[in-house]
Amino acid sequence: MQTFDKNKDNDVTAYEGIRQMILQGDVQMGERIVEVRLAQSLGLSRTPVREALRRLTSDGLVVFMPNRGYQVVSYSSADIAEIYSCRALLESEAVRLVAINGLSEDVRGRLEEILHESGELFAAGKLPEELRHTFSRLNNEFHKLLYAHCGNAPLLRMIRMVTEIPVGIRNYFSFTDEEMEASHIGHKQIFKAIVGGQTDRAAALMREHIWAAKDRMTDFPEAAYGKLDRDAIPADAG
Repeated sequence: MQTFDKNKDNDVTAYEGIRQMILQGDVQMGERIVEVRLAQSLGLSRTPVREALRRLTSDGLVVFMPNRGYQVVSYSSADIAEIYSCRALLESEAVRLVAINGLSEDVRGRLEEILHESGELFAAGKLPEELRHTFSRLNNEFHKLLYAHCGNAPLLRMIRMVTEIPVGIRNYFSFTDEEMEASHIGHKQIFKAIVGGQTDRAAALMREHIWAAKDRMTDFPEAAYGKLDRDAIPADAG
């Protein structure tokens, strides 16, 4: 069960709590949201929960269905393709800016550590489940640490919106060991281009890195994503 800081403003606590539940898969894609249960789970009244759901609708994590209330968004293969197309544009630009600005010694050192730790995971051959968890964590840290130093706050906010999607479709357990190792190799190439000040090459490598992930994600069966009934969603909710 999740624990939350009760000293925070109730609206913030509700928003962060529900958002975390969705991203971690505690509330499943397509699942109907029962406000009373959420309020009880968070130890809050229904008012901040209702406000949080409105904010999460703007974030694209929740949809409002007429006569049915709120439910967690479901994704189709086409939805994923659109998300990853946006990611390719945004994240390649972030990397281009990082290559222009350069990396501090501390950040560069941590990125080298991440790459080293990731490489060691593949040295032993086939990855057991716990090491897949480790690679997923290192992968996320690599991307977040890079983008955090692009120097463009609006760009970072947009990246956050398109990368923080439910764990149900960001699932490294569905990828082969070879695909995950290819992702690691991509990180090494991107890092080398950044350190070398090759701005256009770094951006191009990141763009290809995201497109490769898009291909892997959209190769999954349609049933893995669920179906988003866009016709039933009000225009101001999407």
